[in-house]
Amino acid sequence: MAETWTARFGDLAPVAHLMRAALPDRWLRIHSLPDSKRYPESEPEYSELLGRHNKVASEILGENSEAILFAHAWGTSADFRSAFAEFGWARGLGLVDASTVILPPAGDGESSIVIGECSIRWSAQTWNTLLRDVAAWRTTSMVIYNPRSGEVYAPYDGGADIFVARTDRVAILKQKWSLWLSAHPGGL
Repeated sequence: MAETWTARFGDLAPVAHLMRAALPDRWLRIHSLPDSKRYPESEPEYSELLGRHNKVASEILGENSEAILFAHAWGTSADFRSAFAEFGWARGLGLVDASTVILPPAGDGESSIVIGECSIRWSAQTWNTLLRDVAAWRTTSMVIYNPRSGEVYAPYDGGADIFVARTDRVAILKQKWSLWLSAHPGGL
């Protein structure tokens, strides 16, 4: 895994659900659509989804910034390659051929998590195809990490998990994006 990730997060894997459990005081979640609707059904809804994601990601990652994209799949390195082979953006980034790290299963009956990484330059609208693939659950959630700020944007099929460098920033962003947050007491 990227040296900068390990220096900042230690052994914590760049997988959003694992990060959420380990860093609850630095986490918040935005929803992609009004009323916490999970999946877009029309182009206007995709437009809303992409607008929200691009705005949030640009704030967290920085516009036109160097970032590291971590993708994961379950199983083996071969499973990881086949999970991303159909996506042009993944092939173009070299993600399909990336070296992988395999985490052991967390419990009985679970598969190993396989993580691959590649460098990207974050810029709003540039990654709309990736965001649409994640939103439609054609691929798993991603973790996109800005090594300079230490902040993480992790889109999933319903929204994005955000991990900030300072706990005081959570309250600021919750206020800024209050209409995009869940009404659930746990923030989910």
